[in-house]
Amino acid sequence: MRPDPPKVLMGVASALLAQLAPEVKTPFGQQMASLAGMLVFIFAQEADHIVDRLHRENQAVATLLGDAAPLLADEVLRARAREAAAHGDPADLRVSTLQALNDRLRTVLVDVHAAIEETPGPDAAAMDARIWSELVESTNRRHVEALR
Repeated sequence: MRPDPPKVLMGVASALLAQLAPEVKTPFGQQMASLAGMLVFIFAQEADHIVDRLHRENQAVATLLGDAAPLLADEVLRARAREAAAHGDPADLRVSTLQALNDRLRTVLVDVHAAIEETPGPDAAAMDARIWSELVESTNRRHVEALR
């Protein structure tokens, strides 16, 4: 037997929502059991998508940082952007590794984006639009399906 975390978590969520919550005697207890079921349901979806989402985001942000670096007037920030872009590939595919890389890349992206927004010219404006587009896509990647 091969354990499949998303399927196991969906089973736990289903049991909490359909079997346990109705058996709980108090409204507060029912709400807590239902909330727990919903959180497990959301985590089941995230468990199935998280590696792909983080990998895509890390690639996108590293590319943005590399492309934005030449537009940055601040030499230190330019070096940070280039360094982050150059180290955009993870050492392994563990969630903790991918998340740590994502956090580092996003920290640099925040500073780069602030600088780009203050930089005049069409190239900076185009980069600003690309950064905003990636931030929208990043939000869309975190979409959670509603319970059916």
